[in-house]
Amino acid sequence: MKKIVLMLGLLAGIASTPAIAKPYVSGSVGLGIPGNLKEYTWDEKIDSGVAWNGAVGNNFGSYRLEGAVGYEKHDFTNISDDVSMLTVMANGYYDFDTKSDVIPYLMAGAGVADVNLTWSTDSITSFVWQVGFGAGFKVDDNITMDLGYRYIKPEGLVCPGDNYDIIWHSQHLMAGVRYQF
Repeated sequence: MKKIVLMLGLLAGIASTPAIAKPYVSGSVGLGIPGNLKEYTWDEKIDSGVAWNGAVGNNFGSYRLEGAVGYEKHDFTNISDDVSMLTVMANGYYDFDTKSDVIPYLMAGAGVADVNLTWSTDSITSFVWQVGFGAGFKVDDNITMDLGYRYIKPEGLVCPGDNYDIIWHSQHLMAGVRYQF
């Protein structure tokens, strides 16, 4: 939990960068497509679910920096349990200058994930990273619609019950809106 508080402090720092930056807020929702959850001799299929993301950041022209909070929850396919992940991340974007209202981008980020498994009372806190790409579509000077893809990978997950390593990832197809002040 301390790591999540530290990451929230990072969000506040990103929101208060110098005046040359143009601050923004964004929100997105989409399809979370999880990979199987693998542990020692166990390989369990997980159903797709809804993924949410909210961010505050600054636009510096060809690049953006933001702090983001994301959440996703998925049911296991063959058992009556679920897994959820709350992330707090710092993300960087590179926006390609196309001289048009369609702006493709690449993105990468890192932060902290809090993973919860139904059968455990303990959550698992770990390092998480992501990479992605997409395109923004300018509606006007302040509003940009966004379509994007993200690959998200928590690292160092250890099952609270038996201390075996857990391997898991998720992919997101997201649609969102960004308001630049």
